[in-house]
Amino acid sequence: MQIVRRRHRALQLHRAGQVTSLPRVLIVEDDAAIRGMLTAALGREALAVDTAADGVAALEQLAAATYAVIIVDLMMPRMDGYAFLDAFRELNLPARPLIFVMTAYDDAALVKLDGTLVHGYLKKPFDVEQVVKVVVDAATALHAGEAPAIAAEAPSDDVVRDVC
Repeated sequence: MQIVRRRHRALQLHRAGQVTSLPRVLIVEDDAAIRGMLTAALGREALAVDTAADGVAALEQLAAATYAVIIVDLMMPRMDGYAFLDAFRELNLPARPLIFVMTAYDDAALVKLDGTLVHGYLKKPFDVEQVVKVVVDAATALHAGEAPAIAAEAPSDDVVRDVC
């Protein structure tokens, strides 16, 4: 209950103009339904949420804004998640966001991921409320200048924080 009150209070302060910035989250997902669901769920929190339909659009967003968290699907048209991560690695950003990848594939697809770049992964289908909790905690900690904690055990089978 205390977390809900803090989030509600943060939203009130932001709307009243007393907080000038919120942690930013970028959702990179080609499926409009999933993108919309995550945007709606995360938009209820004290977060600024942007979206991109593929890796190319996400790189354009990164040129315009600084993000605390990026959620990226691995399979997308034009530029998939793997190519996005390769391009992202080369960017000179003022701050490195935490990256969570989404996938419906088996664990073999996750072995290819760079554990120094990717904070965790979300296996589809996932529990939206659990994703919201993980993203809010990570974004809030990073935005406040704290190092986000990585749980020794995942909170559920579909939201895993440790990658390799």
